[in-house]
Amino acid sequence: MYEGLTPTKFGRVASPAPMQLRRLHVTAPAAQLREVAHQVPIPVLDQEDLLAQGIDTSQLVKGAVKVDALGSCTCQAGTAHLAERWTAAGKPLSHLAMLLGTPLSATDPTGCEKTAIVLYHQVTDQTGNPASEWPPTDCGSSGFYVCTELERMKLTHGYQTGSGVLGALSLLQAGTVMQGLPWFKAWFQPDSQGFIDGDGSADALMAAIDSGVAGGHETLQTAIEQLALTSSGQVDLASTVIRVRNSWSPKWGPIGGDYRIHASTLDLLSAYADFKQLVI
Repeated sequence: MYEGLTPTKFGRVASPAPMQLRRLHVTAPAAQLREVAHQVPIPVLDQEDLLAQGIDTSQLVKGAVKVDALGSCTCQAGTAHLAERWTAAGKPLSHLAMLLGTPLSATDPTGCEKTAIVLYHQVTDQTGNPASEWPPTDCGSSGFYVCTELERMKLTHGYQTGSGVLGALSLLQAGTVMQGLPWFKAWFQPDSQGFIDGDGSADALMAAIDSGVAGGHETLQTAIEQLALTSSGQVDLASTVIRVRNSWSPKWGPIGGDYRIHASTLDLLSAYADFKQLVI
């Protein structure tokens, strides 16, 4: 996250993960990659418009005040990711809801949103620093802390970290992938096809950078919609398209709350990108 920015969509602080080489995912060769699409068994969430959803944060978490939005994108992405990984492992969603202690259902978006909010409180406590815990500070978090908390709760056996965009494409072969990136002001409005990054070129990224950084944002990769290879058998990043679930309601953007991004953009941002996948 980027310190000092609005907590409405984004948190305020960054918490870098320690080096844990045993978590590293070994990237599969390009020849083993395939186009894939993973189904997330809960609705698209909305970390804003909480009051319209009938959610009172002060009733969910002790010490919280009633607000209409939270910078909890990591936990909306984490809740959706956990639900997909859990059901892909053949485990019932109802059992997961019981273990979490909060509602989680394919037909109950409000219950799923409450789950993400409660998880946000638990995840921020992972830092051990009261200045970066919610409540009272809407501090944001990271994919690392989400994965760490879910492992602490014994809901997972751990997680893997993908190295760069090729690592993300490799992880996507098995399931959804949590994606942490800087988010630019130009990306708030996807184009008519759902792309936030134009044609995925370096020029398009520089234009987005020039528009200004809005914050750090966690979302969930759900599909490789288009996988392209070069004549030498390597991944053609500019022509490879990833579909990503956002947490700003199913009404955001032209493709039901999701967006599309070119693999080339993720490659250009590799120094600032994080890709994680839970192990169930």
